[in-house]
Amino acid sequence: MFKCRTAAVIALAGAAGGTVAAAPPASAAPAYDYREIAISSTGGVKLDGNVFVPRGKGPHPAIVFISSWTLEDHEYIAQAAKFAEKGYIVLSYTARGFFNSGGGIDVAGPDDWADGSRAIDWLESHTPVDRSRIGFAGISYGSGISQLVAAHDKRVAAVVAMDTWGDLVESLYANETRHMSAYAMLAITGRLTGRLSPASDRIINDFGANRNVPQLIKWGAVRSPGNYQAQLNARRVPIMISNSYGETLFAPNQVLRHFAGLTGPKRLDLSIGDHATAHATGVFGIPSRTWDDAHRWFDHYLTGRDNGIDREPPIAAEVAWSRKVERYRDVASMTGRTERLGLAGDGTLGAVAPAGWNRALPAGKDSAATAGIVIVSGGLQTFGIPNTLDTGRIDRRVAGVWSTPVLKAGKRLRGIPRLDLTVTASARTGTLVSYLYDVDAKGKGRLITHEATTLLRAVPGRAQRVPVRLQATSFDVPAGHRLMLVVDTKDPLYGDADVAGSTITVQAPSALDLPLG
Repeated sequence: MFKCRTAAVIALAGAAGGTVAAAPPASAAPAYDYREIAISSTGGVKLDGNVFVPRGKGPHPAIVFISSWTLEDHEYIAQAAKFAEKGYIVLSYTARGFFNSGGGIDVAGPDDWADGSRAIDWLESHTPVDRSRIGFAGISYGSGISQLVAAHDKRVAAVVAMDTWGDLVESLYANETRHMSAYAMLAITGRLTGRLSPASDRIINDFGANRNVPQLIKWGAVRSPGNYQAQLNARRVPIMISNSYGETLFAPNQVLRHFAGLTGPKRLDLSIGDHATAHATGVFGIPSRTWDDAHRWFDHYLTGRDNGIDREPPIAAEVAWSRKVERYRDVASMTGRTERLGLAGDGTLGAVAPAGWNRALPAGKDSAATAGIVIVSGGLQTFGIPNTLDTGRIDRRVAGVWSTPVLKAGKRLRGIPRLDLTVTASARTGTLVSYLYDVDAKGKGRLITHEATTLLRAVPGRAQRVPVRLQATSFDVPAGHRLMLVVDTKDPLYGDADVAGSTITVQAPSALDLPLG
C-alpha cells in the first residue's frame, strides 16, 4: 500500500519539479539511484521509507525528511529529487504508527526521537554518507520531530522546520483554553490513517474530556522543542523555522518565543496563511520562497556554499495582502513602538481610558465574530482571500465592541497586540475570545488577529486583571478604515469553560496596546 515502483516515482518527481510529464529519455537519466527501504527501529518496529543516492563519488551530505501527520514517505518526493540532483543523499520515512510504518503513534515522543536516530544509523550503514553533514527536515509533525531528534542526537548538523511548534502545550492549550477544532482534526485524522499507541490514545481521550490536565501538560512539555534549547544552543545547531501568521494549529506567538531563545545560526520565515498552506506548492516542486530558503539553508550549512543566507537578517516576514517581505534582525525589532488605546463605555477605542464603565457579557454566547474554520479560513489567506465579516452582524447584546474613529493615517501593525482587561466573573470559570478587525467604510471587517483565554480560578464578584496576548501579526490598516475590537465568550475553534447563566463583565480600566512598525 502506498508503494510506487522506482521508475514511476522518479517520473513523478521530474514532473513535479517543473519538467515535462513524459518519462525522461535514456540520455537524460537522473544523477541518482532511488529505492524503497525499511528501517529497523526500537521495539522491533519497521519504518517505511525511500532513499535517493547520488551516483557520484561520496561521501555525500544527507537530508532526512520525516512525514507529516496523516501522510507518508512519498510526501517530499519532488523536493527530494531536487536535492538529489545537487548531490545530496535524501532519505524520507513515514513516522511510526502511520500507514505502512509499524508501531503506535507516539505524537513526537521519545520513540519518534529514536526513530530519527535509527534513520541516521541506516544512512551510515547503507550509503556513502558524510557523517558530519546530515540535516533533518519536515512539515508540521515531521518538523517538530526533526527539532527533537537534533536536540537528542549530536549527528544532526542542521534543521529546517516548516509549520512547526516550540511549545506543544501552548499550541493546544494556550491560556488554559482547549483548541478543540485543532484537537478534533488531529484526533480524527490520526485514527483514520494510523494507529495510536495506548499512551497516546489515553492522552488524546483525556484532552477531549478535559481531564487529567496536569498529566496532559507534562506530556506536552516532553514533546516541546523549546524545552531542549540548552542542548540545541550548546551545539549551535543551525535551525530554520518557517511558519504562518494565521496558524490555527501552531499559532505564531509560541514560535516567536522559541525562535528568540535559540542562540545558534537561525532563520525565521513568516508567511500569510495557515498550517502548511505556505509550503504546499513547494511539495509539488512549484517555486516557493520558503522552499527556496530551505535549499539555501542546507546548501550553506551542509555543503559550505557561500550563498549569503548566513549574513541576511534572520527574520523574513510577509506583510498581509501586499506580499512584501520585510526583514528584521530579531523578534524584538519587529515592533518599533506601542500605542495604547483605552476602552470606553460608549464603545470608543481611543487615546484616553475612561473610568467608571462596565459591559456584562453572557457566558457561552457566540456574537458572530469568529476566528473561522480551522486551516480553511487561514489557508485561504495564502491566496489573498481574507477572513471577512459584515460587522453589522455582530450581536452587541452578547459582545463588547470598541472602535477607533476613522483613521486619518494608516497603521502598520507589526508584532503582538496586547489586551489589558479588567473583568469580574459571576462564576469561578469562563472563557473570553478577543478579535481585532480592520473595518472599511461599508462596515466590512477583515480579521487581523484573535486569541482566546479561559478563567479557571476566578473569585466570583471580585475584579481581576486578565492580560491577553493576541497572536502576532504583520498587517497594514489603511487610512479611512477603523480598528474594531470585539470580545465575546464563545468561538467554534475553542472549548469553553462557560457556566450557563453566568456573566463576565469587562470594565474600566481596560486597554489595547498596538504594536506599530
